Amino acid sequence: MLQTKSSSQAIPLDVQQVVKKYPQGGTVVHALDGVSLSVEPGEFVAIMGASGSGKSTLLHAMAGLIDVDAGRVLVAGQDLSQLADGPLTRFRRDNLGIVFQAYNLIPSLSAEDNIRLPAPKSLGKQLDATVDELFERFGMTARRHHKPGALSGGEQQRIAIARALICNPTILLADEPTGSLDSVTGTQICELLRDLVDNQGRSIVMVTHEPHVAMWADRICVLKDGTNLAELQTDGRRDPQTVAQQYQEALGAETVA
Repeated sequence: MLQTKSSSQAIPLDVQQVVKKYPQGGTVVHALDGVSLSVEPGEFVAIMGASGSGKSTLLHAMAGLIDVDAGRVLVAGQDLSQLADGPLTRFRRDNLGIVFQAYNLIPSLSAEDNIRLPAPKSLGKQLDATVDELFERFGMTARRHHKPGALSGGEQQRIAIARALICNPTILLADEPTGSLDSVTGTQICELLRDLVDNQGRSIVMVTHEPHVAMWADRICVLKDGTNLAELQTDGRRDPQTVAQQYQEALGAETVA
């Protein structure tokens, strides 16, 4: 059975005062301006903010897909900025599972081959058992030989999540995972992510701008203009109206201040 990696020595994710700047015309835009965020083992954190708030930039920094200009991103205690390209690629494969809004499946490969793609062949029979477990857990066994074009959006996202889990990552990062799905299918994906936290102890960070998606998390980090604005506790409630109200109140308090 696929077990989460031990987190006894370091928390899964620790973002410390991260800054990311981009030149724009004759000025410099701070996409991230001193953002900090820690994620504990078995915690589900949503990052919420409007377009341009810096949430996707933050996720890409967490994944080591972009360099930061200041601050540190530590995954399982490893400072990503201290790794050269080759070691970073291997570390990302083994410790970071990434799920995208557009699924990013390879159209010419079957669902099974897409899931297997990131895994080293040295895993052998262990890999076979993990693949079987993921198909069964996600209710996709009958679709394992189908190519992405023959799958629904929800089925493609399930395969994308399974692919992100194949190397048993320290943390799962999801960038608007329901953004291309209808509300019913999106809820099913949220339930799947919640199940991974509750029953497997997975640590998840999810970017979204939707209250009905953010409500599935344990904690919501609100970003605005590249800075931490507020933290909201869901307390296990699945109430999008409450999340939306708290989010608007956080924005309103910042405006008054």
